[in-house]
Amino acid sequence: MSPSERQERLNQLMEGWRENHIAKGYRRFILDGAVCPEVWWSQKTPRVCFFLKEAYTEEASGYDLTAGLHENGPWKMWKKAAVWTQAIHSAFSQPAAYNPNRIREREGELIDSIAIVNVKKSEGSNTSSYNNLEKYALEDKGKLKQQLELLQPQVILCGNTIGLLKTVLGGELNNENTWADKIAFWKDALVIDYYHPACQYPNAVNYYALSAICRTAIENRGFSLSTGKESLR
Repeated sequence: MSPSERQERLNQLMEGWRENHIAKGYRRFILDGAVCPEVWWSQKTPRVCFFLKEAYTEEASGYDLTAGLHENGPWKMWKKAAVWTQAIHSAFSQPAAYNPNRIREREGELIDSIAIVNVKKSEGSNTSSYNNLEKYALEDKGKLKQQLELLQPQVILCGNTIGLLKTVLGGELNNENTWADKIAFWKDALVIDYYHPACQYPNAVNYYALSAICRTAIENRGFSLSTGKESLR
């Protein structure tokens, strides 16, 4: 399937999803996915997908999160997400020291390169209840899995959501040793069990922590972007 065909199917999936939620009486549906599809499908850097809990808007008709980020650039926690994205990109190319000025100059470009998948796409709030999030994960797990399959991320960064991803993917998620090194695998993707981007740890700490996790996946677990799966050693 070509990137354009994948993107068309993603657009159809999201529209059907929105209509399904409206029929259920849910409000404030927030569209997510690739922030800039043209960049997502053409980039040479790893395709990084942030698998998060929920987003929030006061607009009753909902909101297009990806269009907002692409058109207006990152705000608040998304500036932090740009730092995290650069850490992952660098780990898979030429590991580099944390350079806040350089990242600040490129934060729009970095955010354009990511995808976002929120578990709860309607009725989002400022605070999250795990039981409520799990309800949406169970209700929409088929659609969530299809969204991830169509996006084909090479790295999935879970923001305190590894349990919800397990709900969605079931036994396909290989997370037997995640407790030890924050690393899991799904199909050809590396899955990182990490904090939510709204966490208060300094940017430099998160940058080097994520770099180290990626390098561990490459050097100790044999992960490769070209083959995806953990190699047998």
